[in-house]
Amino acid sequence: MGGHKGRPYERKVLTDIGRRLRMFFRRRRFDADLSEEMRLHRELREREQIERGLSTEEAHYAARRRFGNDLILREESRDMWGWSWLVDLGQDIRYALRMLRKNRAFTVAAVLTLALGIGANTAIFSVVNSVLLRPLPFQNPERLVDLRETEVAPGDYPLSGPDYLDWQAQNHTLGAISLYGWRQIMSASGTGEPEPAGVVSTQANFFEVMGILPLLGRGFAPGEDAAGKNHVAVLSYGFWQRRFGASPEAIGKAIELNEEAYTVIGVMPRGFIFPSTPDLWTPLDMTPKALGQRGNHNWSGVGRIKSGITLALARAELLSISERAEKAYPDTNHNVHAVLIPLQETLVGYSRAPLLLLLGAVTLVLLVACANVANLLLARATARQREVVLRASLGAGRWRLIRQMLTESVLLALQGAVLGTAGAWWCVRLVNATKTLPIPRVQPVELDASVLLLTLSVSFLAGILFGLAPALHVSKLNLSEQLKTAVQGIVSPLRSGRLLRDALVVGQIAVTLALLVGAGLLLRSFAHLRNTELGFQPHNLLTTTLNLPDAKHPTLAARREFFDQLVDRVDHTPGVDAAAVSVEIPLQGGSNGYLRVDGETDPNLASQLVGWNWITPDYFRTFGIPLQSGRAFTPEDLERAAATANRVHDLYGASPNGPPKLPPDLSLVCVISQSAARIFWKNQNPVGRSFHWNNMKVIVLGVVGDVKEYGVRDKIMPQAYFPYTLLLSYGGYGHLTVKTRVPPMSVLGEVRRHVHALDGGLAMFQAQTMDQVLADNTQDAGMQAFLLGTFATLALLLAVVGLYGVMSYLVAQRTREIGIRMTLGAQASSVLNMVMREGLKLSVVGVGLGVAAAIGLTRLMATALYGVRRTDPITYAAMAIVLTVVTLSACWIPARRATKVDPIEALRDE
Repeated sequence: MGGHKGRPYERKVLTDIGRRLRMFFRRRRFDADLSEEMRLHRELREREQIERGLSTEEAHYAARRRFGNDLILREESRDMWGWSWLVDLGQDIRYALRMLRKNRAFTVAAVLTLALGIGANTAIFSVVNSVLLRPLPFQNPERLVDLRETEVAPGDYPLSGPDYLDWQAQNHTLGAISLYGWRQIMSASGTGEPEPAGVVSTQANFFEVMGILPLLGRGFAPGEDAAGKNHVAVLSYGFWQRRFGASPEAIGKAIELNEEAYTVIGVMPRGFIFPSTPDLWTPLDMTPKALGQRGNHNWSGVGRIKSGITLALARAELLSISERAEKAYPDTNHNVHAVLIPLQETLVGYSRAPLLLLLGAVTLVLLVACANVANLLLARATARQREVVLRASLGAGRWRLIRQMLTESVLLALQGAVLGTAGAWWCVRLVNATKTLPIPRVQPVELDASVLLLTLSVSFLAGILFGLAPALHVSKLNLSEQLKTAVQGIVSPLRSGRLLRDALVVGQIAVTLALLVGAGLLLRSFAHLRNTELGFQPHNLLTTTLNLPDAKHPTLAARREFFDQLVDRVDHTPGVDAAAVSVEIPLQGGSNGYLRVDGETDPNLASQLVGWNWITPDYFRTFGIPLQSGRAFTPEDLERAAATANRVHDLYGASPNGPPKLPPDLSLVCVISQSAARIFWKNQNPVGRSFHWNNMKVIVLGVVGDVKEYGVRDKIMPQAYFPYTLLLSYGGYGHLTVKTRVPPMSVLGEVRRHVHALDGGLAMFQAQTMDQVLADNTQDAGMQAFLLGTFATLALLLAVVGLYGVMSYLVAQRTREIGIRMTLGAQASSVLNMVMREGLKLSVVGVGLGVAAAIGLTRLMATALYGVRRTDPITYAAMAIVLTVVTLSACWIPARRATKVDPIEALRDE
């Protein structure tokens, strides 16, 4: 019954809505019908009056008095239709567009100002959205975790292969886990010229764990990560396009990686570049022997938590497994515990603070822009007081006046948003094209629907924000007073308007100082980074990387012959002073571990990490690393190390069930860094002393200076250097570094010719100068300093324009007063001082508030600073002085204009 009763009401509502919609979209017809109906009613009324004995003219006026004003009747009728607010809004928009078109200079200035602020916010938010807010492009990414391990030293580290196999066999909280190795650069050949390609080897279930299906072909099948079955490859989308021209026929074709044939079985979708932006993926050899000994931490892992299992529960279970392993293997697993980190945190967590800092900075720039436009609107509102008085006298209410002003400001903001979005689109394209920018590349940066929606929302709110104050200011006009002054030919401004303008300028100056201080601190930090003591001479150094294919260079002797000949040829190249080969180069990090000094009982030294490097004799001379005591390596040291390496390699090959017991007569030699000598030998002379490393005795030959191995910001790590031939039994990977007397890149062609003469199929990769390596290492700091400096400069420009506008308005408003002062004998200097005092007062108040704002802002960027405190008084004082000088310069032009006021003309105008 209830349903039947509701249907007529529903039909009535729908009918009413339909009628209102027809009336709205056919307004002209209804207006005509209404006019015709009103005309007929008036004529009938006139006839009645005439029949009662009135004359035609009297009947006409009586009928008009009876029905009232036609315009009011039409407005009341439209109100009855229910769409009057929409009609009024359309009228407001049309009127606002006419006014903005009439004042083109003002419109262009306001739109450009807002476009800068809104565009910068849109561009930075696009990056923040893509990096921090958007989910990772994997299936159920919130369940993916990065697998790590602790060690004796604080922190978390890569995995040990046997520990990983324990986790895989014993855990019940992770649906699946997968292992992968470091990105290796190999020579890709087989079709076209050889080229370097980044290759990551993974467990066969890697793509399944990540939840990614290939675009073409298939992923790895179970069992393809076994020895002898792992010569298949999956291509990245970019490498597929570059190497195979995006041809679907690439599936099934062969490609050679370091002279070994692989079959292409799949192509991954565009944008999947995990981990470390590889060009290809190949299967790992998952046999226990290939994964190495327990205690060697050189693998990475990823896992997927089962549905319904929490991260805390998964962590607790893997911690329990690792604690059992610690008890079972106390020598290798002491303090080795499982660590699970959400994959999102691992991939983008380091970029959160810098990106949020930049987002906060551009938000402040937008506020400065809004304050600037608000000042422009206030000045324009004062000039429009005659118009407002006239509209109010004709019946426009306060809300209608406010709505009209807000409509104009919102239209300005939307125009600024359109122009700013175009600029942001260009910036986003630049970000995606510039691969060296220090931001995560898990997925491309793009202007998606959420970014555009935010831009629209921010634009609308900005329009309300900077338009509300002028609108309220105008709506408070005293109509009778303004009509009196209008008759006299002047319009008096409200005191509240001037106070508001002053407050806006003070706010602009305060925000600008905060940004300037932040930019100044980052610039000083960047300068400290570029000038910090590195421990080596980066200038005139060329470095490139080589990875010899096992098929062509299968033995230690063959690899050594290649590198000996290459170094000799490069040494004799015109313009070259020295050349060396090493496994690692400064600033790019490397492997590390622990050593045990003979006779040392200090337990703290057991957790001290030491960096390892394997070098040829001229390494220290090439990099300009000073030898402090003892000696460097000789060719004889490399010969003995090669013999030792062959013996160790043979012993491990003959011991498939675990590490062999090494004979006591095996020993190595090394050179250590100054910090290693200080830490392990307490500033005693370590030359001739020994320590144990990997169960072998190592004798110290010499001590060299400390070098920044892991990055400019990182603390110096103790370093141990071994002969390069020690590793040639396991592969031919190394960096060739060349010291030149000429521009380093000028000898690259000769170096490449020498490489191809020794191996025509070998690709060189990462050819760059050490100055470029240093620049890349400090690029994030430089980019932050550049962007924040750009935003601060933009805010400074806007603040200066705002202050100039306020002072110009002040001079214009006080023209009569200045004329009277000068008529009474005031000097030009006193008028100049009067105006400058007004500007100085605003500047001082703004600088004072800006210092407090800067202290709050720099608290958020403390981790981004290097070599400078966030409260550095020099930076604060310098930026405050610069801002004060610039703002006073902006006041000087209006002040000079005030001194040139003609008293007679000023009084005559009044």
